[in-house]
Amino acid sequence: MLGIHDYVSNGVAWPFELSGQFIPGQLETEYFKFQKAAQKIYGKKISIKPNLLSVFFDALAFDSEIIKQVSSIIGPDIYIWSSAFFFKAPKDGRIVSFHQDNPYWQLTSNEIVTAWIALTESNGRSGAMEAIPGSYKMGLIKTLDVENPRDAYQQGIKTTPDHDLLSYKNNLDEYVQKNKPVTINLLPGQFSLHHVNTVHGSGCNASKNYRIGFAIRYVSSTTEHEMESSDRALHVCGRKSPYFLDERRPKRDFDVDAITCYRKSLQSAGAFGDKSYG
Repeated sequence: MLGIHDYVSNGVAWPFELSGQFIPGQLETEYFKFQKAAQKIYGKKISIKPNLLSVFFDALAFDSEIIKQVSSIIGPDIYIWSSAFFFKAPKDGRIVSFHQDNPYWQLTSNEIVTAWIALTESNGRSGAMEAIPGSYKMGLIKTLDVENPRDAYQQGIKTTPDHDLLSYKNNLDEYVQKNKPVTINLLPGQFSLHHVNTVHGSGCNASKNYRIGFAIRYVSSTTEHEMESSDRALHVCGRKSPYFLDERRPKRDFDVDAITCYRKSLQSAGAFGDKSYG
């Protein structure tokens, strides 16, 4: 447990409470409701940028407590560059190997923070996220085993084992062995924050319950992608950037305008080459 005042030292902080009030099980129910609708429309589940299609998850991404904490870290000029669900079924053997985000994302600034919202309880047994406090101060520790992740995403390349939710290896095993990670335990409706260069990962879900998280990647308006002359992102507050083409908040779940916006957003760097729903 590390508070926001510890963030500068550690590059990670938790737990925080969402400003919204939710009944027990509501966040998990909303996730499965969303995926049922996605499967009806697209024939498969959606993991990338679900807030562009869902009024409920859009509201979570704009939660006032999250925006308050994020703005205290990266300032008042904020975009949502990407978001994703992280789903592990009961007794799920999948992991997220330890990594830093920016070798994959290729963004130009350090004014980037991820809010990880627990839609179900997340603890050591269920495969909670683990992080190494202070690791972000090392900068980029290792490179990936692909030369250009943007190109590799678009080509559908995967170099990690099938049970790893990451696509490429960040080669941080030795660093993790020498630096002990801490487990980020969260109850439903709580969230953590971590820096783009914080080393983090998660183990398998050995519990009998679902472990579901919703990660939102907030960036400052001065942030750009190293390989793209322009990109798509959702403006949150403060000054806008001419670099970003505007994504739109949904007015209704899966309406025509939302689906059109989503199709365009799959071309963005923050969609990581996911063309499944275009």
